[in-house]
Amino acid sequence: MSELESSLEKLNINMPLINLSDLTEEYLDKEIRIRGFVMNTKVGKKFSFLTLRDLNDTLQCILSTNEEIKKVNNESFMEVEGKLCGVAQKIKSCSINSMELQVKSFSLISESEAVLPFTYKDVSYSKAELEKFNMSPVAYHLCLDNRSLYLRSPQGYAFTRIIDGVMFKFRDFLRQNGFIEVKTPKLIGGASEGGANCFKVDYFKRTATLAQSPQLYKQMCIIGGLKKVYEIGHVYRAEESNINRYLSEFIGLDLEMEVTDNYLTLIYFIYDLMKNIFTFLSENYNNELETIGKYFDFEPFVFTDKPVILDYVECMKLLKDEENIEMKLEDDFNNENEKKLGEIVKRKWNTDIFVIKDYPVCCRPFYTDVDKNTGLTKSYDFIIRGEEILSGAQRINSYKRLKENIENFGINVESLGGYVEAFKMGAPPHGGCGIGLERFIKAYFGMKDIRYFTLFPRDPNRLYP
Repeated sequence: MSELESSLEKLNINMPLINLSDLTEEYLDKEIRIRGFVMNTKVGKKFSFLTLRDLNDTLQCILSTNEEIKKVNNESFMEVEGKLCGVAQKIKSCSINSMELQVKSFSLISESEAVLPFTYKDVSYSKAELEKFNMSPVAYHLCLDNRSLYLRSPQGYAFTRIIDGVMFKFRDFLRQNGFIEVKTPKLIGGASEGGANCFKVDYFKRTATLAQSPQLYKQMCIIGGLKKVYEIGHVYRAEESNINRYLSEFIGLDLEMEVTDNYLTLIYFIYDLMKNIFTFLSENYNNELETIGKYFDFEPFVFTDKPVILDYVECMKLLKDEENIEMKLEDDFNNENEKKLGEIVKRKWNTDIFVIKDYPVCCRPFYTDVDKNTGLTKSYDFIIRGEEILSGAQRINSYKRLKENIENFGINVESLGGYVEAFKMGAPPHGGCGIGLERFIKAYFGMKDIRYFTLFPRDPNRLYP
C-alpha cells in the first residue's frame, strides 16, 4: 500500500458523508465529508485546487498546498472533510458551480496509477467536440478491455441507468398486473427448445447445457396454476454470427400468462407494457437521454397510443409494393426485410414500433398454437426501428397436439420429457413473449453495437473482463 493511502478506520465517521448529488444550500457553512474520484489537481505555492467527481457531479475543493497533495494521481479515490462555502463567481469547470469545499483534512482511500489506458476527459468529448477539434473517440475495444474505467464516463453511467430503468419498469408494470416473479434453471439436461447453438458443460460426469430460454419452464409454471409469471434472467446462445447484434450471454425479460380471450389480448397487453417503459424513460431519464444524445446520434422515440398490427401477408405485400421485394409465404423476414418494414411503417404510421402477427407454421417454434381456420400461427413479433426485439405467441395446450408437433419438427420427444409430461395434467390456454434486454435498448436508441448495453459483454471474441 502507498504511503499516501489511508485506512478507513482513520476517517471521521461522526461527520455526515454527503453524496455530491445531494449537496444543496442547506449544507452551506457546515462541515461535511464527501468522497469521489480525483478529476484533476492544480497545485500552487500556498493553495491547491482539487476537483472531486462522484458519478457525473463535480465539486471544487480548496486546500493548503502540501507535499502529499502533489502526489495524488487523477482517478484516485479520496475522502475530503471541510466546510462547504458559497462562491462569488460561478466555477465554470464544475457541475456544482455555486459552492466549494474548504478542506480541513483529506484521506487518499485508494491510489490510481499515474498512467491509465484512457482518462475520463478522453471519453467525455461529445461528438460535436470531437468534430470541432478533429479528434477520434477512444477505441471501443479499449473501453471494453477497461470496463470499470469506461463505466465512470458520462455515457457509460447513462447507459447503466437506462438498463436499470428498463428492468425496473418491466418488473413494476408486471407486478402491478398480478404477475409473480420466478427464477428458472440455467443448468438443464438438453437444449432449451430441442435446438442447437447451446453451450455444453460438465455436470457430475454428465453433460448439461446452459439454458437458451426459460420458455418451457414458464409454460410449466402456468400449468402449475401460477396464472401469470415473469423472469428477468440470464440467457445463453452459442451463436457466432454478427457480434454487434447478438450476445453469447444476455438478459431475458420473459413473461407468460393465461389467455382469457384470444391471443390478440396478449399483443395489446405487451404493447401496454412497452408504452409504459417508453413513457417511464422519457419522464424519468431525461438527463440520461440528453447525455447519450451528446455522444451518439439517435432520434426521439415515437409510438402510437394503439399498436399498429400487421399480419404476415400484409407485410409481404408492403415489401412488394413499396420496395419491390418478392417473398414466398414460407420465407421468414430477414434482417434487411425487417429494416425495410420499419422504414415503411414509420412513413405510413409515424411510429417506431409495430407488430407482425400470424406467421406461417414453418417460421415458428414447435409449441406455437395454430388457428384452425387460417392455418397460420397465433404468433407475433414486435419490431422497433426495423429490428425484431421480441417474439411471442399463444402456445399449444393439448398434450396430444404438442407431442405430434414435436415429432413433426423432427425433435426427440424424450429430450423434452418433463415438459411434455406436464401437459398430461391439464393446461390452461396460455402465451407470452421473450424480450432480449440489450437488443431492446439497442433498438430503442437505433444504435448498431449491442455491447454498449451490457456491463461486461460476452461474445465469441470476449470472455474477459
